[in-house]
Amino acid sequence: MEKHQSNIPYERQRQCSRKRNILLCCLGCLCLIPLYFGQSLRSRVQSLSCGSRPYRDDPDKWCPLPDVTVPGGDGLRTSDHFMSSPQLKLQVERLSAAVRVPTESYDDNGDVDEDPRWATFQDFHEVLEQLFPLVHSQLELRKVNRYGLQYTFRGTDATKKPILLTAHQDVVPAGTASRWTYPPYEGHFDGTFLWGRGSADCKNVLIGILSAIEDLLSQSFVPRRTIVLAFGFDEETSGFRGAAALNQSLIEEWGSDSFLFVLDEGGMGIQGQGDDVLYAYPGVGEKGYYDVQLTLDVNGGHSSRPPRHTGIGIMADAIVALENNPYSPRLTQSSPFRRVLECRAKFSAKEVQPWLRGLLLSGDEKEIAEKLAREETEEKWLVQTSQAVDVITGGVKVNALPESVQLQVNHRVALHESVQHINDHIREVLAPVVQKYDLYFEGFNSSNTESFGLETASSPILVAQSLQSLDPAPISPTNNGVWAVFSGTIRHVFQTTESGQGKTVVPVGNIMTGNTDTVHYWDLTRNIYRFVPSRDGTRLNRHGIDERMGMTAHLEGMRLYYDLIRNFDGWEDE
Repeated sequence: MEKHQSNIPYERQRQCSRKRNILLCCLGCLCLIPLYFGQSLRSRVQSLSCGSRPYRDDPDKWCPLPDVTVPGGDGLRTSDHFMSSPQLKLQVERLSAAVRVPTESYDDNGDVDEDPRWATFQDFHEVLEQLFPLVHSQLELRKVNRYGLQYTFRGTDATKKPILLTAHQDVVPAGTASRWTYPPYEGHFDGTFLWGRGSADCKNVLIGILSAIEDLLSQSFVPRRTIVLAFGFDEETSGFRGAAALNQSLIEEWGSDSFLFVLDEGGMGIQGQGDDVLYAYPGVGEKGYYDVQLTLDVNGGHSSRPPRHTGIGIMADAIVALENNPYSPRLTQSSPFRRVLECRAKFSAKEVQPWLRGLLLSGDEKEIAEKLAREETEEKWLVQTSQAVDVITGGVKVNALPESVQLQVNHRVALHESVQHINDHIREVLAPVVQKYDLYFEGFNSSNTESFGLETASSPILVAQSLQSLDPAPISPTNNGVWAVFSGTIRHVFQTTESGQGKTVVPVGNIMTGNTDTVHYWDLTRNIYRFVPSRDGTRLNRHGIDERMGMTAHLEGMRLYYDLIRNFDGWEDE
């Protein structure tokens, strides 16, 4: 049927046209509203998606506690069986034997096939084989780059993501043995602490993990979820031969984002605040790392005819300028340390600063960080980039003016800053020094030079060079199921220890100022936890003279490894 067109009188056509035009105008205005207000709407959505939390203004919703996660239904012994006298004796024997092997790593170590100093790690492997016969007879062991240890406890369900437990075999050099109360490689136990290099960093972790696995094997445990252990051997010198090679091996076998979580050493352990609260501080992120080298080349000469300022004097002025201009502190909305402060304000209100709660409620990022920085505690470095002038060299003879002076500055980069920001900061801070001494300035691996003073052929030159750098680590989420089980297990273990009974354990992710082997494992999972499960005051003098580990705390840590394995083996997700 053909479409019929009605004949409409002219006046009615005009009226309809007028009404249609009005309607079209209204529709056009409506369409313009999103364009006019779009930017503010987008900004609001962006602010919500970039870490703004709807409960920021509601302190009652700060710091939600995970449910206590108690393992069960698997027929295994409860983890408190580790707290017995026979277990204490066994762990003293094991950790002492591990400490007695001096697995020192050095900054100038050569390749594993060339430097004979690596040979001690083979001795360490033989000790591990003797200490853990079930592990070495029933788990798959792959040696990576000769001394890296990769154990695989194959699970029955290949659809479940494996878990990765890590530690490092190496220790920092012990220094002068005569300065120690007990010889650093004797493994002396005084009834409370086991003394020796590596006892607290981190052969205690390695021995604790292997002991938990050995105990499970003794009970004929067969996991559903695969358990992988990875022990590097050069963490103290950045892990490029050990953890980096292990990561490559794991990627080749399992692929990227293939692990449920990684648990390594680190974190801030278990700390009390007040009488009834214990805070567990796993590291869910790490600050960045950046070394800068400054080299000043000047004219030399005889020291009997010195200039007003020698090269060393000029470099001293540069150091003063750097140290007088620290980096600006900031506590961002997304910083894990802000979550730490919220937890303290909620659960330990009487123990924290009286101004803390109000500034957290305000959403302030700068004033709160400046107040924390002024308190001069170690926690100031959780909101601020640190700089430390650690190395300086210059001059070759007492009666000759130094012609070259060099210093190195180490930075631990805060989450809100970057390597480029540090480069710009150094350039700005040193500009008055460059101008004062008529220097040329060559900045950060660039051939371009700048002069802030008079240009002469004999002008000295100050060169800034970037050395090793590492961006801040990705922040691991603390709002997913993996964290819930992990932190719930922490609550279970430490609320049932002798020192934790009757107390509330509050797990909250924090930031580490140093770096661990996890820098090489970023591609394996987004759930990376750095945590040595030990109470404050039980791991003493790490990297220093008289390093020692409290053995009761060591047993408590073994409970956590054991119960984590059990809880995640029964977890149905992923």
